[in-house]
Amino acid sequence: MKVITVINAKGGCGKSTLAINLAAALAHDGHRVLLVDLDPQAQITDWLNAGDGLTWRGTVVAALMGETPLRELIQSTHVSNMSFLASAEALEDLGRTMPAEDGYEAGMTRLLQETTDFDFVVIDSPNQISPVMRNAIHPADLFIVPFEGTKAVRSYANFYKLLTEIRPDEDFQTLHVLNNLSRQPGLRKRTVARLEADGIPIAQTEIRSCGYLARVDEYGGSIFDHRPTANGARDIAKLKDEVLAALRKPSHSFSKTP
Repeated sequence: MKVITVINAKGGCGKSTLAINLAAALAHDGHRVLLVDLDPQAQITDWLNAGDGLTWRGTVVAALMGETPLRELIQSTHVSNMSFLASAEALEDLGRTMPAEDGYEAGMTRLLQETTDFDFVVIDSPNQISPVMRNAIHPADLFIVPFEGTKAVRSYANFYKLLTEIRPDEDFQTLHVLNNLSRQPGLRKRTVARLEADGIPIAQTEIRSCGYLARVDEYGGSIFDHRPTANGARDIAKLKDEVLAALRKPSHSFSKTP
């Protein structure tokens, strides 16, 4: 089982949209996928109508608290081969208490070790440096980091510092993805220049601006079920292929710290 975490320390990067659609792309290929909403904002939970975002029972919060076994919390979805673990606002409150326990940042890793039912786990991370984000980092084999502007590049330094603290052996892959910049050529140029100046390699796949992809919340999250021929669907499919290729390579990160 391979774990993919979509992450950056900035809101509005498109993490949730990428996470749900990447999970759907893998599932459409026939892989067994568990999508995990580890963001207290619970956006994906809302999109999939899998919870109200307030009630913590029946969500990942109950699993992390040790109240309910993981297998009892996993829900089916309308996407074949894709299962889901919901989130709730209480995850943020739980995060504040996590550091009181030794080894708390491995909590999600321990939960995932309870199941062998999936080929891939896709985690939607919170957008703030926090104990919950540490739990999103600890189990990952590959990180997808979206950039929708220069502010996301600046915030990346905070995430990268945390990443190398938790995973000092650099036993992971990282894909840095330009997201939703194709209709803003000036901003795209500045973002690329900033990434290159900081020595951050850019993924081959770029997720172009796509209205259908931006409105995934209106039709349950997966662009493949609504507009499979849209540019957004094509780009997510390419990203899925790049993810699979990266996971076949020996684990490494890049040497230059931003």
